[in-house]
Amino acid sequence: MKIIVNGKEAGTKEKGCALCGGTWGDYYEEIDGEKLFFCCDICALEFVNMVNEVKKRTNWSKIDELIINGNYYTGRTCSAKSGNKEYKFYVKFNDEAGIETFKELG
Repeated sequence: MKIIVNGKEAGTKEKGCALCGGTWGDYYEEIDGEKLFFCCDICALEFVNMVNEVKKRTNWSKIDELIINGNYYTGRTCSAKSGNKEYKFYVKFNDEAGIETFKELG
């Protein structure tokens, strides 16, 4: 999965957390058979919850590319791609890494 966070490629220790872009920490989670880097378990859980929500709403089996813009405080405006399909959405998480707000964007 190709991941862009606030304009920069992410998902490895060298490039940054797959959700927030942070380079500190040392947490990994396997998503769709790919080992992704996260700064912490909270970012990993938020990412998993977000990916699962997109898959549920789109009936996609996997996501090829995910573009994430924003942060914890403002929420994140995102674009997910699978093949030639694209799904745009806004997501904001609560303090327990659950989805507080999820809106489809036109």
